[in-house]
Amino acid sequence: MNKALSRILSVSLMLVCGQVVAWTNHTLVSHELVSSMPHFKNTKPVKAESLVSFLMSNEQAIADLLEKDEVWMSQNLWHYNPRPQALAFQVTGNKEDVIQRFTRATRMNPNTRFALYIQGMPGSQQHGEKLSPALVSVFKDHGHLNSVPMQALTAGQLVSPIDVVVSANDEPDHGHDIGLFTDSGTDYGLEYGFGKQPFGNPNLEYGTQAPFHMGFYHEPSILYALGGFLKETYPQMRVHQFKRLAELAFARGHDYWGYRFMGWGLHYIGDFSNPYHATPVPGNSALSTIWLGILGVLGFEAPQKEAVQLVSNRHTVLEDFQNAVMSRAYTEQNHQHVTIKSLMVDKPVMDYSEQSMIDVFAKTSYEKADQIDEVLVQSLPFDYVQNPNVEYSELGALPTIEQTVHDHAGQQGYNKLVSSVSDLLGDFSSHGASYINDILKAKPE
Repeated sequence: MNKALSRILSVSLMLVCGQVVAWTNHTLVSHELVSSMPHFKNTKPVKAESLVSFLMSNEQAIADLLEKDEVWMSQNLWHYNPRPQALAFQVTGNKEDVIQRFTRATRMNPNTRFALYIQGMPGSQQHGEKLSPALVSVFKDHGHLNSVPMQALTAGQLVSPIDVVVSANDEPDHGHDIGLFTDSGTDYGLEYGFGKQPFGNPNLEYGTQAPFHMGFYHEPSILYALGGFLKETYPQMRVHQFKRLAELAFARGHDYWGYRFMGWGLHYIGDFSNPYHATPVPGNSALSTIWLGILGVLGFEAPQKEAVQLVSNRHTVLEDFQNAVMSRAYTEQNHQHVTIKSLMVDKPVMDYSEQSMIDVFAKTSYEKADQIDEVLVQSLPFDYVQNPNVEYSELGALPTIEQTVHDHAGQQGYNKLVSSVSDLLGDFSSHGASYINDILKAKPE
């Protein structure tokens, strides 16, 4: 029975976690955070540098760092499948394959784009050569990249550290973690040592990144007993890797890559400000989730499918609403909007530790999951968040989502949903600032 129930729970999560983009455009949630920090208000522009140049200038240091980190991660992470030794970063002096050696050693998608560019904010004007989204994203569907300003940079060109971090903060959603499992249908997935994909929908273009962008660290022990796959998550690995690389880059005078790696790691922390990335079924108790699994084992699959559909719809609605509200605010240059102001770093920042990802970031979001789920139910029409026979993403609701909330819940209900989103963004602000400040300790004065 336990084995069958575990399988049913796993299948449920394969569907629930198909939607794995926490915030549709991470530049929206990182710009005010970064630009309000004292360090960035007083920092001079840095010279853009190709990844090849950075890697070749620091081959031995990178090899040493990644080897030490492999030992540390094997001993300290919540869950970790060790990197095969054949993938270790080797110092060869060959610039032709150095990016391949790097992506293999860090177990990233080798097709990841590493273009030099700036991703602008909605309503902003970019100067210089426009960059094609195909040079940033590995996906066929470029999503929001089609509607935001994208400016190409050249090596040596001066660029604001704020622009580097904020642009980089969106990058992990453009392919870093795609196809990394043995059942992903990729050659590199067979080599990387992560095993089969534990959850997420591998049939969706974004689906294979789920275990790297979600983490279920605070579920009742009975759920882990029935579904051990819940522990097979890797965001803590990515935050550690990119934090350490940022620190190395700063310490060795490669500030552009210090800020870019910083932005990559900040992405995963941002994911954890969305409760749908910190618990598999917000609004459901452990017993309810187990009961759905039991019904599935007994052949009654409809309740399970309905629950999965509702979670997926609410997850997507939350992202659409946040995206619409903040895009409009930035387009209108309304920097006093509550969502933007909630991201300002204007209070003392907590000290960062390796356990912060689990003990603070994920836990805070987990504890707010049921609350945000309830607010969504109150704020939106039945078909959007309570009808399991509707696929929300097929409604084309994004262009009118704000007006829909107004019509359904009135100004008070609209304000409540905006306030709830702002509260989540405020958590990201304090957590992200903690991470950034700790990295900056490695930067020489």
